[in-house]
Amino acid sequence: RRDGIIISSIFIGAVLLIGALSRYLRATELRVQQMNLADAESVALWPELKGKKVHFVAMRSDGEDINRKRRELRKHYNVRGHLAWVHVELGDDRSHFDTVCEVRVRKLGADYQITVTNAVAIANTLAYLSEQLDPISLFLGLTRGNPVSQALRYLLWGEGETGLLVYQILVRYWGWTPEDDERPRIFLMSD
Repeated sequence: RRDGIIISSIFIGAVLLIGALSRYLRATELRVQQMNLADAESVALWPELKGKKVHFVAMRSDGEDINRKRRELRKHYNVRGHLAWVHVELGDDRSHFDTVCEVRVRKLGADYQITVTNAVAIANTLAYLSEQLDPISLFLGLTRGNPVSQALRYLLWGEGETGLLVYQILVRYWGWTPEDDERPRIFLMSD
């Protein structure tokens, strides 16, 4: 019957609308329950990173040319001190809203390399890790993609324009938490 189809369509539309609204409102939360340090080396190195001791540099891929990026940062941004190169790998099951991430820390000359695995969204994980480390500054890359398609990629698959989203997540989180400490400087860099 036609009445049944109309009522069921309204019900299905309402469920989809409420689900999309909920995802939109919660998208700028930290979305990480906790993080576990992967091994003894990570446990030993973690205290060396915390409390305004490093500059946090997000990397798109594990194979990104760190030496080239280091030269660019030191040339254009007058960066002094240690750098923490951070790469986030998404987990296979991203249906959960939050997760427990595994963090591996390695010494990389004078700098550090941090690899986070089992994340449900890159931007939220970077923001969470930034709050745990309390870095001097954050360097986040921007893509040249269409903002609407980037937002849809983020909402649907947890990836997309991470630089602006990390900024939005941190600003929202900072609004909830009073802090006497100095906030890190955030640099949004174009590729």
